[in-house]
Amino acid sequence: MSVGLKKRIRIGFLTKQSSDWLGGVNYFKNLFIALENVDNPKLIPYIETPDDERAKILLKWAKPLELKKEKDAKYFFNKFISRLSGKKFDKNLYFTNNLPIDIVSHSHYFLDKKPAISWIPDFQHIHLTQMFSREEINIRNSHYKYLVENSNIVILSSQDVLKDFKSYAPKYAHKARVLHFVAIPEDDIYAKTDAINVEKYALGKKYFYLPNQFWKHKNHKVVFEAIALLKEQGINVKLALSGNTGDYRHKEYFDELMNFVKSRNIEENIQNLGVVDSLEVYYLMRNCISVINPSLFEGWSSTVEEAKSLGKNIILSNLNIHKEQNPPGAIYFDPNNPGELASILKKKWENSCGGPDHKLEESAKKELPQRISNFGLEYQKIVLDAIRTT
Repeated sequence: MSVGLKKRIRIGFLTKQSSDWLGGVNYFKNLFIALENVDNPKLIPYIETPDDERAKILLKWAKPLELKKEKDAKYFFNKFISRLSGKKFDKNLYFTNNLPIDIVSHSHYFLDKKPAISWIPDFQHIHLTQMFSREEINIRNSHYKYLVENSNIVILSSQDVLKDFKSYAPKYAHKARVLHFVAIPEDDIYAKTDAINVEKYALGKKYFYLPNQFWKHKNHKVVFEAIALLKEQGINVKLALSGNTGDYRHKEYFDELMNFVKSRNIEENIQNLGVVDSLEVYYLMRNCISVINPSLFEGWSSTVEEAKSLGKNIILSNLNIHKEQNPPGAIYFDPNNPGELASILKKKWENSCGGPDHKLEESAKKELPQRISNFGLEYQKIVLDAIRTT
């Protein structure tokens, strides 16, 4: 590899981000901020210019990449050589190969003679086959096989995913690297959330908060069932929801959830806020009784990381991955047991007034700078490792 390690390495992220998966936009935002916080940084991120307005925030921390379409002498020479060799000339690949980058990262395709790092967030399609069509399972398996075989290094989000990877592709276990991402709130997040108008959402001072997107595996229903059980006991708890309501795999899912809410007469207990910006997510987290993540599967939960970085207690499904994330003050429950969750919510509701967890916040403030630095450093090591292996 001709890239010298004395100069900044240009990393290309060649997959456009979309607000359909807000967690993806947040993931890259956090990664780019972490890279800025590394002492003696060796990397410069470049991204395809996003079409989506929410994703354009990434340009604050990464340089834009624009494909140049000029057909110069080099273009025609490569086209001529391809024809002589009997190969099909890929015009888009030619222009992409000539981008001013040294390495490709977290992308779904690869460039000639440039090292590549791919990212596999999880193997949900193996564990929760009922959430996918047979066609999509086959597509995912084919895509993952392509990533594993063609990457120099494969980033995995957790030790839990690494365990799956070693079973899924044992031949390529040497390529695997675990990178725990860290949620990075805005500077002075506590002052900024204090400044948000408390009346905006009319939630009152006591509420639980579930900020997951409405994908079926996020398992909102177990929380609704728990709330319905409590209402039958005369206990009316309040739950705030936020997130994208679309699930491409189960397009009727959100409507099914709302029909359940209506059928159990808990409409006044549940308030859906829709998609809210990241600052208001942190505000809602800070001021709730507890954050809830009832998910049936995660690769590395953004919700958990946000609660950890902010300093907020959280009620979690008892997944191995949630225990690996190990947020302070967490309470775990069986995601298939609404009665167990109802007991937890009842105790919290009766013994908490909501609002900030000051002790957890102070601890989070002290730990966050080092966590951010470690995140950036670990990714930088992975990139340098990928370059050395080519």
